[in-house]
Amino acid sequence: MALRGRELANRMARKILNRRNHIGWPFMLAVLISVACAPDGPSVVRESDPSLVEQTPPSTSENRLTESTEEKVGRVPENGVAETDVRVGGSATVLLALDPTPITGWTPWDHVCAWSCRNVLDQVLETITVVLPDGSTAPWLAEQVEPNPTMLNWTITLRKGLRFSDDQPVTAQVIKEGYEEFLKKGEVTRGLLRDARINAVTVIDDHRLMFDLAEPNPALDIVLAGPIGRVFSIEAARVDPSGFIRGPVGTGPFIMEPWEIGQPVKLSANSEYWRTGSDGKSLPYLDELIFREVADEQERIQSVQRGDADFAHSRSTLAISRARDLELTVISRNEDNVGVVLFNTVQSPVDDVRVRRALQMSTNQDVLIKASLGAGAGEPATQWFAPQSRWWSSLVAETWPDSDASAAKQLLADYVNDEERSDRRAPGSQISIDLQCTDDIHMSSMVRELARQWEATGYIEVETETVTRSGLIQRVLGSVTDRPGFSGDFMATCWRVGGESDPAMMFGPLFGPIRTSPLNVSNLHSEPLTAFVELLHSSSVETVRQAAVEQIMLVLSEQMPMIYLSHAQSAVIGHPGTGGLGYWQLPNGNEVYGQVAGVGRWSDVWLSDE
Repeated sequence: MALRGRELANRMARKILNRRNHIGWPFMLAVLISVACAPDGPSVVRESDPSLVEQTPPSTSENRLTESTEEKVGRVPENGVAETDVRVGGSATVLLALDPTPITGWTPWDHVCAWSCRNVLDQVLETITVVLPDGSTAPWLAEQVEPNPTMLNWTITLRKGLRFSDDQPVTAQVIKEGYEEFLKKGEVTRGLLRDARINAVTVIDDHRLMFDLAEPNPALDIVLAGPIGRVFSIEAARVDPSGFIRGPVGTGPFIMEPWEIGQPVKLSANSEYWRTGSDGKSLPYLDELIFREVADEQERIQSVQRGDADFAHSRSTLAISRARDLELTVISRNEDNVGVVLFNTVQSPVDDVRVRRALQMSTNQDVLIKASLGAGAGEPATQWFAPQSRWWSSLVAETWPDSDASAAKQLLADYVNDEERSDRRAPGSQISIDLQCTDDIHMSSMVRELARQWEATGYIEVETETVTRSGLIQRVLGSVTDRPGFSGDFMATCWRVGGESDPAMMFGPLFGPIRTSPLNVSNLHSEPLTAFVELLHSSSVETVRQAAVEQIMLVLSEQMPMIYLSHAQSAVIGHPGTGGLGYWQLPNGNEVYGQVAGVGRWSDVWLSDE
């Protein structure tokens, strides 16, 4: 890397360390310089014996979680559940939204499983780790998930005594054979294995196995909370493949009865389930769960309110608000998923940061959120991550500019009167902005309001265009024939950013070189972004990685490739005659309050009356 890049890395490292003095200066500087300046990214050496290396990264283990669970998952409210409140038995009905991809089967390797699907499948096929409400992870079927210092070898220690509902034992060999026979060939999982850089799975003994990676991946613990980490009976999958599609066999608290496409899903309690509740009673508390898909958000809420159903899943802010108004039990979460107005930073006039910043400062975020509530708008965003997330930064929140019409007009005047303005229009002429969005009625309302706000500056004329969802995606991603390649065919568009993945897995393709990074939808690429994305990939130290994410968010605040609107929201909802919603317990006994993506822990809920 050129000298300028090294100086930039040093300067950014100093900025971090001035605020985070608990990170060792020599360590942080050495890491950042090596990441920023190596010609092909971080240089790593695979260890033939990982135990010979002195310094070992922190693991996802029960001992570590015992020390910090309250910080990581949030304090369990003081009005927690008393043992005498728990009622065992009964059947509960859960109403689910329609998933973007229709549910046609339940194999984790071949079938896409979104939010509603996960409400069902999590009760049957459990995972090696789980994601907590703050985005961190905890062991579940594993006792420990531990990387070596290079993060090329991850050792998984399974809990002893686990059995599938078909009474077959859970062993390291079973997981390896599942990887070889099913995951490597799966329509869904083979791509996920490639993205996670997983090369091989090696059995160490009955309860220990090693995931061998082609490149360092500090986020494998999150990967193991998804399809790759779902543990299933290979005996059942081998003996009756078609039956497994309709009724998978796992270690979960419930057993799926044979299911047909388009029909409700019925689960019965697994009497041999391995976990117990905080009261010492065997889980699950319910005898039976019935899941039904109901497309209309308000209908799901009304059904719970009437008592026609016991629980509901929702990702609609309006429906969640309605549930609160009806005094239902609501466990909600602002997701690390944000609606934005995205700019194409290589398209004039928004290739000029003065214009992008002016557009942001002339935008009234609260008014736009109100206009788009029906499209799922939630709490105002200042960054990709919600305040409950371990990646959220108060500094970034403070740095995100407020609306400032006067400052916006000054920036626009500077651009308009610039003889070398990038749109090549005559000095003094108005700025023309093309704004596109999908044909959703609520998004159309937001776009009209946004155009009004921008035109109110007196310097801007806005042309709006409505396109189909698929057409919008195609325009934003672009193609190899674009100039430059994959630069897209848009100026400003509605979009969403973020997700449940670790930042290291998200940010690499999103801020890579334009010509080789189709997912770099803003076309923003710079040395600071590259340096900190590579640091995210190379470090397993939590505070170092949090600092890198913070710096990436600060770069976005400065360069303004997008205007943040609001976080997506999710919730699980219950009527007053239910208990335990949102409360669940980790295998080590630590309690958790909350949910992720609107997916309930249905083993820990009960019906307090019928």
